[in-house]
Amino acid sequence: MSNMRMKHKLIMSMMAGMIIIPGSVVRTQAAETDDSEKSLVPVTGIENILEASYQTEIKNNINLYLVPTEEGEYLNIAFSNTGDYTYIRSEADENSEWVGKLYSDSAAVVLEYLDGWTKIRSGNAEGYVPTETLFTGEEARSRSDEYTNENVTVTADCLNVREGHGTDTTVLTQINQGEEYLVTEDPVEGWYPIQVGEVNGWVCGDYVTEESSYSYGETKEEEQKRMEAEEAAAAKAEAEVQAAEAAAQSVASGQEVIDYACQFIGNPYVWGGTSLTDGADCSGFVQSVYAHFGISLPRTSYEQRSAGYEVSYEDAQPGDLILYEGHVGLYIGNDQIVNAMNEDQGIGISSATYTNIVAVRRIY
Repeated sequence: MSNMRMKHKLIMSMMAGMIIIPGSVVRTQAAETDDSEKSLVPVTGIENILEASYQTEIKNNINLYLVPTEEGEYLNIAFSNTGDYTYIRSEADENSEWVGKLYSDSAAVVLEYLDGWTKIRSGNAEGYVPTETLFTGEEARSRSDEYTNENVTVTADCLNVREGHGTDTTVLTQINQGEEYLVTEDPVEGWYPIQVGEVNGWVCGDYVTEESSYSYGETKEEEQKRMEAEEAAAAKAEAEVQAAEAAAQSVASGQEVIDYACQFIGNPYVWGGTSLTDGADCSGFVQSVYAHFGISLPRTSYEQRSAGYEVSYEDAQPGDLILYEGHVGLYIGNDQIVNAMNEDQGIGISSATYTNIVAVRRIY
């Protein structure tokens, strides 16, 4: 879940001011008096501040008093202490509408402490969660590393992702300037481990910038939008799999393609034709043979160079397209093709290496 949600840059504000110790009274000297007129003015303890805040309906600003300096750095930052997620609700009531979700890896800013509930903001989601679903204060400080994500952003135009942490290791792939990746483990000797798609590798720290970030919750609307996108992507992937399976069922093997194609040996060559019985040219012959198996190919031999995927001639199998300059045939095996040759010879068998081979494409 966390991989799919937005990562936000870590912004940790420090509130300047004095540390107020609960129950204490700090005495200050009034300004512009002589020694004989010095007076002591009591400064209210934290309990009285809290009580006054409640009485004057400014509870949302209580956190200003709870964030002194370094020691209180995490008093207004919390981390989730929940299973998969907990609901963020519109009111401090478990029966109120939920407006978002706080996930197991999420950070939040504390806005207000209530009896059994805490008001938070996590990403764009703002509302109330049960207090026991949060780590706050010293607990949050001690656990902060568990919730911090380290990311690197590429600064080079193009950066090699290598198998190991060194320039003498194999290049696995390349990434581009401005792309951002999650650091998967601790850096080693200035090299950062990252994952690019299915590839796990290392990038040199000289060509990336490192930043820390937290994962946050999401609103109900954000979750719905994300789930719709995921469902659409899953449906597209499933459709592609089904199409591939249907094609595989239609074409059980390349040999079936050849067996079918060879039925038309001796039929005429007709330039621009696509009929296997009345006449076809080279690309029309290949197109019509594969159309019988439910597979659509481009019309010309030039366009057919991009059909399917490329294989080497050494790995050619029956049914593969053997392409030449201005010509195409179907590989039979044993260095032979079946093809619509010319008006004199019609559809027949010829050497696969009669001239220079431009490409070999596998369709099935």
